[in-house]
Amino acid sequence: MIQVAVHGAEGRMGRMVTDLVRSAEDMQLCGLVTEPGSAAAGSERDGAPMVGQDHMASALPPGAVIVDFSLAAATPGLLRAAAELGSPLVIGTTGHSPEQLEAVRAFAADRPVVLAANFSIGIPALQMLLQLLARTLPRGFDAAELETHHATKLDRPSGTALKLAAAYAEARGCPQPAIGSQRLGGVVGEHTWTFSDQEETLVLTHRAHSRGAFLRGVLPAVRFATARESGFYELQNVLMGAGAE
Repeated sequence: MIQVAVHGAEGRMGRMVTDLVRSAEDMQLCGLVTEPGSAAAGSERDGAPMVGQDHMASALPPGAVIVDFSLAAATPGLLRAAAELGSPLVIGTTGHSPEQLEAVRAFAADRPVVLAANFSIGIPALQMLLQLLARTLPRGFDAAELETHHATKLDRPSGTALKLAAAYAEARGCPQPAIGSQRLGGVVGEHTWTFSDQEETLVLTHRAHSRGAFLRGVLPAVRFATARESGFYELQNVLMGAGAE
């Protein structure tokens, strides 16, 4: 049985991850982590103790997989506790600074880390298609990305949009394509890429139908991380069963 703790358990995504873990026959929810000083710390929810981040190392079982859907500002405390516990990490938090990402990669030298801006199945498939197009389309083609999310989403462009644009630019050896952002109503999430030259236009779109789409890869990532000794992985690695960077 895989022991799993959810970091950022009081957030909307954290609650959804909690439900996912509880539904998995090969996993046991061993802890829910909230911010230090939270009034919820010391209580119990969904059959698991709610603990402040500052008490993770003493409250969680050693080696438990920690699934993180919190805030980038909580990363230093998460890494400290995970190092004490010897825990693999599955990270869905976005908005990390370069320094925070460097710290995550340093942690991955000793323990497995799966980090994804989006745990939907379609996004890594879209990324692979973008990398293929980057290598095959003639140089006369221009590319642009438009991402649309609900009106309450604060960051723009989204972390997923930035990740896709960076992957395309790296594969093509070109500057990052332009990214347009829209914040409209209750749109869950949509990423549309348009490629065009003087003769043809090609359009690729990924559209999430529900927030559940953003979590479809979480449980496979937990199983993947459990089977690895160390390394920094992306969701593509999980879905393809491939190696680390």
